Amino acid sequence: MLEFVSSPEQGLPPLDMDAQACLFGPQVAAVLYTPALTVQQIGVDGAVLVDDVLLDRAVSLGWVWTDDFAGWAAPSPGWHAALAGDHFTVSQPDHLNWYDGSLPATAAWREAARSTGRVFHFTASRSDTTRILDQIGTGQALAIVTLFTEDNTGLTS
Repeated sequence: MLEFVSSPEQGLPPLDMDAQACLFGPQVAAVLYTPALTVQQIGVDGAVLVDDVLLDRAVSLGWVWTDDFAGWAAPSPGWHAALAGDHFTVSQPDHLNWYDGSLPATAAWREAARSTGRVFHFTASRSDTTRILDQIGTGQALAIVTLFTEDNTGLTS
C-alpha cells in the first residue's frame, strides 16, 4: 500500500507517533513509540534505498538494536526526556524533538523515572505496542536511554 510519495527535496511529512509509558520491573521506566506510517525512500529507478526512514534516522542519532544491550545500557549523550503533567518531550542531540506530545504516566512510572533519572525508549517499524514488546526481545526494535527530569511547576495535585 502506498502511503506517501514525494521527491527528496520536499522532505518528509510529519511523522505522527504514539507514545505509551510502561514499567519493566519496579524501577525501569520505559516508553514505547508506535509510528503511524512506515516511510521508505525510493530511488528514481524504483529501487528501495531506505527501508524505513524513521528507523534509519533513529540509528543515525544513536539508537541501537535491542540485541546490542551494551549499546543502550546507559544514557546516550545529548538525549533528554522531560515530563510536565502529561506533556512529554524527548530532545535529540541536534536539539530537535524526537517526541513532543502526551504521555499519560502512572505514579509508579513517574517514581521509577524520577528515582533513577533515566527513561528507556523503544521503537520498531510500524507496529503496535504488543508487537514492539516481542521485537525488543528478538533484537528487531531500537532502543535508547535518556536522562529524565519532571517539572511539576504550577501543577496541582
